[in-house]
Amino acid sequence: MAALVQSPAVTFASRASSVRVVARSRNVVAAATVTRGASLRGASTKMTVGTRVMMTSTDRCSSRANAVITRASSSSSTDGADDYVPWTDPSRLGLVALWLGLGSVAALVAPKGTTDFDMNLVTTLIGSPFSGAVNPIFESLFNSLGVVPAVYAALLLPGAKDQPRIPTVPPLAASFALGFFALGPYLITREPRTDPVSKSSLGWATRTIFESKIFAGFNALFATFLIGYGAVNFSADALEGFVTMWRDQSALACVSSCDLAVLSIAMYGAVSEDMKRRGCYDAGKAAAFCAVPVLGPCVYLVTRPSLPEN
Repeated sequence: MAALVQSPAVTFASRASSVRVVARSRNVVAAATVTRGASLRGASTKMTVGTRVMMTSTDRCSSRANAVITRASSSSSTDGADDYVPWTDPSRLGLVALWLGLGSVAALVAPKGTTDFDMNLVTTLIGSPFSGAVNPIFESLFNSLGVVPAVYAALLLPGAKDQPRIPTVPPLAASFALGFFALGPYLITREPRTDPVSKSSLGWATRTIFESKIFAGFNALFATFLIGYGAVNFSADALEGFVTMWRDQSALACVSSCDLAVLSIAMYGAVSEDMKRRGCYDAGKAAAFCAVPVLGPCVYLVTRPSLPEN
């Protein structure tokens, strides 16, 4: 009996023990499963984070590369704005020397204390033009300083678009009063424009006025008149009077004559560029046109080929 009684008890105890063992095993398995799941999730998270970091780094590298390419493309598409360096061009250094030389004449050579004389001189030139009241050599020279800037405008404005350093119109306008003092810095730093252009791409004033043969013809006729007036009235007394004005009486006469000489020398570069733009460049012809001050460049404007309409 005791054995029989103990047997169910033992059996129950065994079963309970087995249940506990199974429960523990299941807990261990569940814990192991949870641990593995957590580990896998952690590894997955780390892999995801790492992948994102790598993708972010790759995107940054791509963005930087694209930025470099964009800057390179933008730089190469500025029509050569950064390619031309004026101070490496001997002709531009020559213009610098001319500009400094003209300033030195005005500061060191021109007679001093001539303000009243010069004011009266300008008043007479404006109020009584070509009346003989002013030295004819100086009067021809002074009025030529109105023709030369107009010629420069006709030569430079077709290539004025997108000048990277100094815009074209302000120094051209100022040159009618200040000559090479205003125009010199622009000519020194100007970027050459020798590619063909069409009239339709130009502004109204350039296309209608400065490209006009009527405008060119008027300047040529006026330049011819000025040369003729000076030649007809030339004499030993007129020459002596001009030298006296230049040396002793008038800073205006001294500086103006030097200004006209410098503008005439610098004209070669503008004529050459315009010839190249129109496909008719010839160094000898350019030099020939510029060899006759004032009139020669005017004749070039009359004879130069017209730009195509489109």
